[in-house]
Amino acid sequence: MNFLYAEINVVGIILLLLFLNNMNRSGIKAVPFDQYLFNGCIVMNILIFLLDTGMWLVDGQGSPVLIVFNYAITTLYYISNPLICFMWLMYTDYKIYESKTRLEKRIRFYIIPAIVSAILSIVSLQTGWFFVIDASNQYMRGSYFSVMAGISFVYLLFAFGMALKDVIKNGWEINRSINIHLAIFPLGIIMAAVFQVMYFGISIIWVCAMLAFASIYINIQNGEISTDHLTGLYNRRRLDEHLPRRLQMRKREHHLFAMILDLDNFKSINDRYGHAVGDDALVKMAELLQKSCQDSDDFVARLGGDEFIIIGERKNSEEIRRLSHEISREADVYNEQNLEEYELLPSIGYSIFSKEDTIDSLLAAADQAMYRNKQERKRFARIVRENPLLTQGES
Repeated sequence: MNFLYAEINVVGIILLLLFLNNMNRSGIKAVPFDQYLFNGCIVMNILIFLLDTGMWLVDGQGSPVLIVFNYAITTLYYISNPLICFMWLMYTDYKIYESKTRLEKRIRFYIIPAIVSAILSIVSLQTGWFFVIDASNQYMRGSYFSVMAGISFVYLLFAFGMALKDVIKNGWEINRSINIHLAIFPLGIIMAAVFQVMYFGISIIWVCAMLAFASIYINIQNGEISTDHLTGLYNRRRLDEHLPRRLQMRKREHHLFAMILDLDNFKSINDRYGHAVGDDALVKMAELLQKSCQDSDDFVARLGGDEFIIIGERKNSEEIRRLSHEISREADVYNEQNLEEYELLPSIGYSIFSKEDTIDSLLAAADQAMYRNKQERKRFARIVRENPLLTQGES
């Protein structure tokens, strides 16, 4: 039976490694933040499979070296169980609120139970509270095994409660594909865990977790149609899903804004240097936008062609203007340091959501503001061409 469980775990490891490789084939840096968190869940599941496999293979093997090895992997196994549930809670929090700043504030509280469990796991080497390994290298649960299990359950129940609260507040339909997984995953793991706790010697929890992750992986693969394949940013489809939710989840004391950007003279880059260079310009612009928005919860997407959009919140309109200037400054710095033939010349316009606005009117106002900025930039460029002494005077 031990070898059967070990074989099942190996199959699970192979499948999870395939998921991990396929999800990140464009590179770790190109994946959205929620995928980083999901990657963490999968890595933890792989680690637990490895540790569980080791425990099954060495259990009952009386060699002194294997006894020490069993102690080591069992301790790591007990530390890892709450950690994967902690990772799932972080993933749930971000998928619901799409806010890194919120998560950064809460993570210091989220991590406390996992730290407590880790300390008690290490202490169990002497006390046997969580687990005991006898002289014949047989693993047994300790008197306080339920504490570790309870901490893991608390994480899963809290994640489920967070998902349920979101469904009650915002409805099921607004984010159905996400809600299904956020609600079903913790319940499935809890049911499997209760069964395993009741019947010692059966190992099904992390196989069930692997199956749940496989379902979420398929959902992520389907979700790739919501990601721009060139830049790695979200696309218009994902924007249409995000905006209604963002309106409901926004902070009432902040200004919600839409900022639209368009690259001047982009057609000439394609015509003069080819589409490969044009694609490179789009990727570089996407990187500049991500850099400018990296310390915020801004949603950045490519609308199509050379148009980009940022949806975000700021305390006042001055901070929104500052973001616009920051993007322009980053483009100027890039142009000064760039060894390529082209320049990144973004025209930028934004609008601030008011209670009279709809999503369509918010986007239309931002688009009109961007168009006005583009016309102003063209007029200024024409004036400079006609009066070159103006730039000489400035220098």
